[in-house]
Amino acid sequence: MNEIEQRDDEIEIKAPHPLLIKIIILILSILSILYCYMRFWSHNQIKIKEYPLIEETLSSNWNGFKIIHFSDIHFGVTTDIIKLEHAVDKINLTKADIVIFTGDLLDKNVFLTDKDKDDLKKILSKIDAKIKKIAIYGDNDYFDKDLYLDIMNTAGFHILENENIFIYQNGMNPIQIAGISPMQSQDYDIKKSFNTEESNIEYRLLLSHEPVILDEISDENINLILSGHSLGGLIRLPGTNGILKKEYTNTYQTGFYQKDQKKLFVSNGIGTEKYPYRFLNVPSINLYRLYNY
Repeated sequence: MNEIEQRDDEIEIKAPHPLLIKIIILILSILSILYCYMRFWSHNQIKIKEYPLIEETLSSNWNGFKIIHFSDIHFGVTTDIIKLEHAVDKINLTKADIVIFTGDLLDKNVFLTDKDKDDLKKILSKIDAKIKKIAIYGDNDYFDKDLYLDIMNTAGFHILENENIFIYQNGMNPIQIAGISPMQSQDYDIKKSFNTEESNIEYRLLLSHEPVILDEISDENINLILSGHSLGGLIRLPGTNGILKKEYTNTYQTGFYQKDQKKLFVSNGIGTEKYPYRFLNVPSINLYRLYNY
């Protein structure tokens, strides 16, 4: 046996250390659990977030008035009819005075069958509001405006596009609710949406699909803006404001913001869009209660 053959015989193949194998298995298990949480569990949880809206100039007649705000269903991505029924059940438990939807029922990358359309009409019709159901277009809804209009009108929603309506309570001075077209459509008009001859308005509310509208409002006398579109940034880590930020959201990803006395609430939304994941950011429905104290 020559020297090279002898050295080959002396090579000893060592098996991986048992501890290293356990660490690898643990890491793979954690990654698998994390993926399942983000992909399948997190976006199927829906919670109600409740906020008081205090406006000292309001008549006491409005105290306790309930507004439900939901947004961004993106039907067919991660929201199916079962999840939507669950959301509707949550909404109806609040017994809201008005229900507001701030756009993106549809998703531009999802084709809806006739059954999907009928199902959407049926389940959205079940949403209860004591006074009114109101909606605006999202940027995805603009890809098939006629379909969105058909579904929402059949379901009993009043769609606002650069226009406003008034909500009255026991003959008191009204609340004005204005809704604009999606900012990405370049058709939006804030001044036109608030145009009215009514002078005795107690509270002005603006519905805008994209929250960055807060940066464009100057002298309009608006008490509150309700928006969606951001989906809460989808992936949220401690100390971050959402990782997957969308255009027309700026830093306004979720919750409450105030700028120069103008107040904004941004909904986390119900569904997802391009990326079917959520982390530390469950879908939510906002419930606001008006008070004057």
